[in-house]
Amino acid sequence: MQSRFREARGSLQNHTDGWRGKVYALGWFAISIYAFFWLIDLDISRAGESLFILCFAIAWWSETESWLKWHRIFLLLLAFVVLQIGVYFFAAERFPDFADDQIKSSRHVAKLFLCIAVAWWLRGSVNAAKYLIAIFFAGFLVSLLFTASLEDWVRGFQGRRLDFGYKNAQHTAVYFGLAFIVGLSLFLREISHRMSLVPTVVSIAAMSLGGAGILVTQTRSVWLAIAITLIVVTLAWSGYALARGSAFVTPRRLLVVVFGVVVMAGLAVTTYKPFIEPRMDKGLETLAVVMDGEKNDLSYAGLGVRIRSWDYALDRIEERPLTGWGPQSRKPLIDEGPFPDRFKKRFGHFHNSYLELTLAYGAVGVLLLGLLIFCIMKGVFRLAHRGHFHLFLGLSASWVFFAFVNLFESYLIFRTGMYFFIFIGGVGMSFYIFGVRNGERHPA
Repeated sequence: MQSRFREARGSLQNHTDGWRGKVYALGWFAISIYAFFWLIDLDISRAGESLFILCFAIAWWSETESWLKWHRIFLLLLAFVVLQIGVYFFAAERFPDFADDQIKSSRHVAKLFLCIAVAWWLRGSVNAAKYLIAIFFAGFLVSLLFTASLEDWVRGFQGRRLDFGYKNAQHTAVYFGLAFIVGLSLFLREISHRMSLVPTVVSIAAMSLGGAGILVTQTRSVWLAIAITLIVVTLAWSGYALARGSAFVTPRRLLVVVFGVVVMAGLAVTTYKPFIEPRMDKGLETLAVVMDGEKNDLSYAGLGVRIRSWDYALDRIEERPLTGWGPQSRKPLIDEGPFPDRFKKRFGHFHNSYLELTLAYGAVGVLLLGLLIFCIMKGVFRLAHRGHFHLFLGLSASWVFFAFVNLFESYLIFRTGMYFFIFIGGVGMSFYIFGVRNGERHPA
């Protein structure tokens, strides 16, 4: 393994020399545009995407290290593309009116594998990974300046559900949830060390903004996801703290953490309790109907519409469990389903990314994407063993959060899930392929 890391460093040197260095620099410009403008201007972001893909193609073609050029991760990409081609011919014949849309949707799903290209550019560099994460979330913050006003926030804290002009409130809530996790991981890093003023202020600001956004978007699945993520983070960080010994676990630091959690939770519950309770009560009422076995009494709103669509999706998956129906077949399948016209007009997906992927590409497709995620997480876990615990914690928490919210919404078939997978997934993939460079110099 160590020899592979040395080869990766030598490959990086080749990329920064001569004309390859110019391609490498151009690729960094392109990936920065790609990541920063994802919510500000989609056309600019896509231009950066196209340029980045071109740079990656040139870099891959000119790669001299055979182990890297023909890395086994590319077998996953090849297998998935072969699956897509086979599924396309079935879907085009079964739903001829959607043949062109099948190609577009297939391209969208295939873009999840662009995390490999991102990894290729990061090449296991911790500093490069932090830069990419920072610019990715900076894009969200800048876009928020254009979409949110003070009046919006006031209305939100008066009980109105906000989406700030993004796709919808569910997607907006995920952006805020990820911002909260970024702030939390940075805050825990600071209290674990010297608590520098600027990073500490930035972390508290990110947590405050993220927490406020989570409240005003009123998305129950995100509330639950954040609660679960906080439990996971608390357990992981406590274990890390205990492992570091008594010199690390000081009463002052523990008091700061406990006080911060209590104050934030208290403010959130006290301020927003009148608006949280009705949302939770509706969800509990729906669950009570399901527990009573009266699915026909479910409403076509909120959790009710999800349970109805999940039930139907499972029936269709049983018909083609191995290779699925095609990525764009969800729309004609919904049209064939036992749903009222208003449902068919309003919704074109099944509100669950796992069902969407299984419906589109069957168990084979889910297995291939599952292996891709396994590789990403293997790279993330390497950080913990190389002295970058808090970067590991932040990335792991993001994936726990993302995995949970996708149970209740089909984020992966939209820009939200795709960009998360490409960039946050690309960070983990870089450590899987290249290992962790500069991972032993400083504790994280």
